[in-house]
Amino acid sequence: MRIVFASTEEQEHYIEELIQTMYEDIFPRYFSDETIDQLDELSVLKPHSEDLQYNGTLKEAFQIMSSLQALTALLDHLDDQQGEEQRNLYNRNISILKKYGYKLPLTFDHFLASREKAEEVSKYGKPANKWIV
Repeated sequence: MRIVFASTEEQEHYIEELIQTMYEDIFPRYFSDETIDQLDELSVLKPHSEDLQYNGTLKEAFQIMSSLQALTALLDHLDDQQGEEQRNLYNRNISILKKYGYKLPLTFDHFLASREKAEEVSKYGKPANKWIV
């Protein structure tokens, strides 16, 4: 018999916030709204019940949170001179997420090739302010 600690409701909410950050802050920098719509339809970074390995334990929640944080930090500071270390970090975190049913079918090269998207306004991005001028 094995005793495991369950993740807290706050951790579950934080995982959802990190996924929302990917959709609102990271993806709009690299992809068009149409591409992000397709990713949303494919349920990217949303757990699939048929291949869900995440059981809601504390350890698993921390692994998912740290992987999402690492990907966010890596893609937030991406430049053209990314080395093999960053590629390996990306791949390792993708495999951790995949292990728990959170799929991101994009390679590191997808983000490197999509740098031209940076200046467009996206419906997924957060507004700069709440006032309409």
